[in-house]
Amino acid sequence: MNLKSINNTSIEEIGIKAYSLVYLKDIGLMENNLYVSSVLPEKSIFIKQLTEIGFKDKKLISARTSHPQKDVKLPRKPCATFDEAYDFYKENLEAGMVIVMHDFFKAKFGGIISYSKGEIVLEISESDWNIDYVLNSDMAVFSHGFATWYLYKDVRKIASIVDGVENYININPLNEKIAQQITDAFTPKLAKLEKILSGDFNSLEILISDRFKIFPLQLAGVKNIKNGNYENNNLQNDIFEIKTPHDLVKWDKKTPLLISIPATVDRADALMGVIQEIKKYTRHAYISYGILSHPAILLREAGIAVERKMSNYKLVKITY
Repeated sequence: MNLKSINNTSIEEIGIKAYSLVYLKDIGLMENNLYVSSVLPEKSIFIKQLTEIGFKDKKLISARTSHPQKDVKLPRKPCATFDEAYDFYKENLEAGMVIVMHDFFKAKFGGIISYSKGEIVLEISESDWNIDYVLNSDMAVFSHGFATWYLYKDVRKIASIVDGVENYININPLNEKIAQQITDAFTPKLAKLEKILSGDFNSLEILISDRFKIFPLQLAGVKNIKNGNYENNNLQNDIFEIKTPHDLVKWDKKTPLLISIPATVDRADALMGVIQEIKKYTRHAYISYGILSHPAILLREAGIAVERKMSNYKLVKITY
């Protein structure tokens, strides 16, 4: 199944990971070589297909998989040769999985783009983009010829997850020069992004290289995204932060809430328990995570409106 024959297929057949890349490649937003197949052919045919697409042997390739019923913890590996990629799939490809290969992309930044009510919003972080872990990510709002940047002022500790192992690294504040370079990279793509994200999909996970090349990863449709006024809201003196379920007993049921519990595997039950309790008393909460993070999604699904806590940010406006 090559790109020509896969264009009319569905997410239910090949999974959101493969579907996203095929669609993004088809409309020209993804510029890298891409190979998608529902079967692993004979090795000679496999190599011939890769060569015809434009892949180069002995040049690093991302070997990934897609599945109709799941999109996490799927086999993947950077491969240095066609032989290595073939052996990887021969060993790891299971029933229902789809082969997804593209040129290896070394990212310096990761983020997610959303679209709502005429605004394209980019939430971005240096290092890995693990939206359940990233606190105080930088943000740009593209609207009416201006990119309004909210640049966090202090050093941040950000979780880097490699092969399931979590480590924390310090990230320096993003400067205005880099904000300008990222704006310049996105400007020619804004019209296409608005078109893509105005339909069933309203968010797109992306990577950005140190040369400010953009690699689109995966589309998603998220309900009830609330963009709006992101001016710094200095909430420290009139907000109650919940970091664990035990904090609930100290809350007076009136003070605005800041939810700081991630939706990671080991904390998801705690977060859900907190959500079920607070929705008895409020329909609004602040979060330090992104507006498309899993904590934000779970809160909205429970009927709680979500806003980002935007304290300690520097505002920069860039014309595009």
